[in-house]
Order: sequence, then C-alpha cells, then structure tokens
Amino acid sequence: MNKKNFFTRMCEKLDPLHQGPLFFKWTWVSLVGVFGAAWLLYLWRDGWIISSLFENWFVYIPQYFTHEFAHRIAWGLTYSNTICLWAGPMTELFFPIVLLLVCWRMHGGRWLSSLVLYYLATCFHHTGVYCGDARAMTQHLASADFLTNYGPGTPGDWYNMLGPLGLLEWDTTFAACFYFCGAVCMVLAFYSAWYYWNHTAEYLRQDAQHPSDFYGPKTGTPARITQEDYERDPFTGERFNNPWDELTKK
Repeated sequence: MNKKNFFTRMCEKLDPLHQGPLFFKWTWVSLVGVFGAAWLLYLWRDGWIISSLFENWFVYIPQYFTHEFAHRIAWGLTYSNTICLWAGPMTELFFPIVLLLVCWRMHGGRWLSSLVLYYLATCFHHTGVYCGDARAMTQHLASADFLTNYGPGTPGDWYNMLGPLGLLEWDTTFAACFYFCGAVCMVLAFYSAWYYWNHTAEYLRQDAQHPSDFYGPKTGTPARITQEDYERDPFTGERFNNPWDELTKK
C-alpha cells in the first residue's frame, strides 16, 4: 500500500469511520457544483430566503447562550480580560466543530452531522456579521448579563480583538472569509444529507461491521467499502478515478 501523506492521515484521524464529506465519492462535477453553489450562496446571502436560513431564532438562541456563557466562564476561571474577550466568538465557532467531529466518530452519527454542519454554517455567518461590524458599530449588542442592551456606536468584541493586533481595517475581509466558510458549510449540510440518503444501503453495510474491521479484512471479514464501491460515481454508478484521491495522493 502506498504511503499516505500527512494531510490524508490527519483526515483519517479526524474521521476514522470515513463518514464525513472528505471521504465522499467526489467527482469533478460534484466538487465544482458544491463550491459553485457556495459562491452563489455567498453572493446572495442578504436575500430574504437565504438570509432566513442563516439567521433565525432556532440558531440564534444557542449561539447567544454559547457566546455569552463562554465569556462568563472564561472570566470566572482566568480573570483575564483578553481570554474572556476571545472566549465568546471562538467558543461559538469551535463548539459546533467539536460536535461535528464527535458525530463522525459515532456509528450512524452521519445523519446528525448534517444538522451540525447546518448549525456550523449559521455560526460562521453570525461571526461574519459581528466581525464585519467592528468599525461600523451599527449593531445593537447584548451583554453577558442577558439583560442589558447597548445601542449602535458601542464597540463590540471584534473591535476590541482586532484593534490591539492592528488588524481593525481588515474586519470586512475577515468577515468575507467567515461568510464564505458559512456558505460552504451550508451547501455541504444539504449535500451530505442527500448523499447519505442515496448511499443508505452502503452505510448500513458499514455499520454492520465491527470498527476494527474498517480498514481491511484483518479477521477474515471483508472491508466495509470495497475499492470498486469507492470508485463508483454517485450520479451515474459508473467507475471513475476519484479526484480527491488524486489531490491527496491516496
């Protein structure tokens, strides 16, 4: 077996059951389709229907409490203004990322991962809105006491985070990156749900096997996904050379 590069090994550490999008049977058409759809979503993010996908009460409530409780917990543990300041936005982003990795390590967790990907997309979007407003300061801000509101003109977290680093003028650039990451995660959330549905039988065969048999027939049992299955185009059912394998030299 060819020695895999560092990136591929890291992907397998993060997703040992090969349930996430990194291990889908990608074609060049599907790769371009996903990123093309994400680009359109990024451009039209302010449209009413798309905006409601990213910003609604179902996602705002957990975002708000995660963000504000992270501020309070960080202050109670460290009494550091800097750590307290960064804890809110970073926890809001990394909490769903951790949930996503947990889903990928659970048998059958793939279905929940689609919902987590959707939630992660909204967190990226919300962070982009907050970060992009660092200099403009047009937003109404809620305090960590869950009661106090501050009107426009009040410096937010990202103003205080980017200012000392001399990066305040980059706020909209960072926001654009967050917006695009959110758009990619949103498309992957819907695409992964569709993909899991269309490969249900294959994943059920995987779940029926013991985890120790995943990487090959170590105890005389067949591998969960044969090479023939892995190289089959999910759209046409024909064999193809997976472009992701070419890029990662798998």
